[in-house]
Amino acid sequence: MQVLLIDDDESKINRLKDFLISQKINEKNILISRDAADARKKLAIYNIDLMLLDVLLPVRQGAKASGEHSIELLRQIVEDGVFPAPKNIIGITASEEALKQFNSEFRGVVTQVLHISPEFDDWKQILHNFIEYLKRVEVSKKSFEYDVVVLNALRKPELEAVYNTWDLTLSDECLVGSNIACRKGIMSIAGRELKVACAHLSQMGPIAATHTTEYILNLFKPRILIMTGICGGFSDSVELGDVVIADKSWDWQAGKWVEDWSLLSALDPKDASSELVTIARTIDSDMQNFYQEYTKYRPEKTPKLVTGPMVTGSSVVASQDIQKVFKSQHRKMCAIDMECYGLYYSCANHAGLKTKFICIKSVSDLADREKADNFHEYCSYMSARVGMKLVEKYFLSI
Repeated sequence: MQVLLIDDDESKINRLKDFLISQKINEKNILISRDAADARKKLAIYNIDLMLLDVLLPVRQGAKASGEHSIELLRQIVEDGVFPAPKNIIGITASEEALKQFNSEFRGVVTQVLHISPEFDDWKQILHNFIEYLKRVEVSKKSFEYDVVVLNALRKPELEAVYNTWDLTLSDECLVGSNIACRKGIMSIAGRELKVACAHLSQMGPIAATHTTEYILNLFKPRILIMTGICGGFSDSVELGDVVIADKSWDWQAGKWVEDWSLLSALDPKDASSELVTIARTIDSDMQNFYQEYTKYRPEKTPKLVTGPMVTGSSVVASQDIQKVFKSQHRKMCAIDMECYGLYYSCANHAGLKTKFICIKSVSDLADREKADNFHEYCSYMSARVGMKLVEKYFLSI
């Protein structure tokens, strides 16, 4: 926690500094300014969590202290935005007269005004409580808030399959942000209650997936983020209905198209969380049961669980010639979609908590063949079932 103490009274500075140190605030993180000019310099340089501002302050070193200078500094910070605003501001004073004179003006822009006096200790308990509150806020920023978030490209049939197959108790759908539809709730695994959120993109594609993933990471701080749904597959690696565990993904279009219409690739692959991939591989023994439970329109063969790369592009590619371009990028390429890499990129580059992430999608059509059947509902169901089983196994393991 970074504290800026702005005061010209040495005895009060020492009293407050000693108290802050007693509250386990590192002395190196306690900055001191003795006039408004120096305070402005420090505000421009440092990211301040708590600012303690004397009601009576000199504009510069050697000048007379006045409440007008403190009020002006506050207005520049809070109203005019001239300087970066500290997260929290508390007024301080040793003068009862100053407290009475400027109390109302200060209280308009600060949390509270403390009377710091050797004769009274009331301020210590108030400041202690406030610092403890700030510490709890900081700890919460470093803790996961949700156990699982499921993200889908499509509301129907992908997210609908999650609602139908997962044992969830959810709120009504609401908007988070300006365009992300979401439901929040709980699920129970082996007696453990997990916080869960389910959301879908406002539109398909890697840009929407990247934006939504970053927003979700900041909003929900999930321990696990899973994307389920449908994808295209390649006949030499998968069959219709197979479920692909995307161990890595990249933007197959990244690079430079040259005159002979070949692509000089500039790939930046991102890997799914290895722990989730390892657990997902063990679900192959459950595939027969998942298949038999689905009694509607489905492929004739029991699906396989396949682990391999799933590349992402911003559009559906029907051209055989174009498909040869990205098929040549990795010999074990299994599938192609429009969102996986967006999710992987955001998770891999997120500056906050390290959420575990994985994309599980079922092959609803073969990208290198004529599409003959529509298995969207079945494939959404299969990927949702595998996703649910993965969540169960992960939380049982920890």
